[in-house]
Amino acid sequence: MTQASQVRALSRGLDILEFLAEHGPASLHQIHVGVRLPKTSLRRLLATLVERRFVRVGLSDGMYRSNIATLRAVDPQDSVRVGRLVEVAHPHMLDLTRALKWPVHLHVFANARMRIIESTHGQSAFGASSGADVEVELNMFVSASGLAYLAQLPDARVLEIMEQRRDDPFASPARYGIKADDLLANLAAVRAAGYGTRKTSQLRPDKRHAIAVAICEKGSPLGAFAVAWPMGLMTPDAFAKAHLETLSAAARAVSAALGA
Repeated sequence: MTQASQVRALSRGLDILEFLAEHGPASLHQIHVGVRLPKTSLRRLLATLVERRFVRVGLSDGMYRSNIATLRAVDPQDSVRVGRLVEVAHPHMLDLTRALKWPVHLHVFANARMRIIESTHGQSAFGASSGADVEVELNMFVSASGLAYLAQLPDARVLEIMEQRRDDPFASPARYGIKADDLLANLAAVRAAGYGTRKTSQLRPDKRHAIAVAICEKGSPLGAFAVAWPMGLMTPDAFAKAHLETLSAAARAVSAALGA
């Protein structure tokens, strides 16, 4: 390869990284349209970027995402933080899916909401998902992952977050009638049990239970692993009795790796 072709390949790779950082998750076709490169060249470049871990491929939706920050990134710090979390969590999510026989979802705390950033739905017995399993946000005061996250914080910090989101039409506790005393009592129960449980479904009216365990970085909560299943199958307590030890061990392993 000549020096000119090396420079051209580098420039094209940077174009891809900037496109993903600016526009978020994208398919091969969307990147093709955005950076105006032939798909054959794109596949080779993307394969190299994935191999070098500058880019990752979603387990559930097959979309490409940037693991690094660029000047065009909407939130550079968030890009790096999420990329690192997904990289560390990936193998544990796949192991959990094989062990639990249910899809595992990875959530991260962002802007006082829980954002689903990865799912093993497509790697489970349930096959490819509809795409609604990732890149969605949840009200943290009623989601299993949000309660697992909040339970890692002092009550004073929880009250601060409640106050900060008081007027947020989506993320406020008032949206679901959550009062401070009730939330703190609920979080005490979460700490005692070792997991959070979903209080209401936010994504679809399918009546599913869910439990979640927190993932921390150097002692501070960062996100959570969550698993959901049909209500008629078993209660959250029964599910936790069967699977909490395995789920918690994976969360501890990810937390340890993030803090290393």
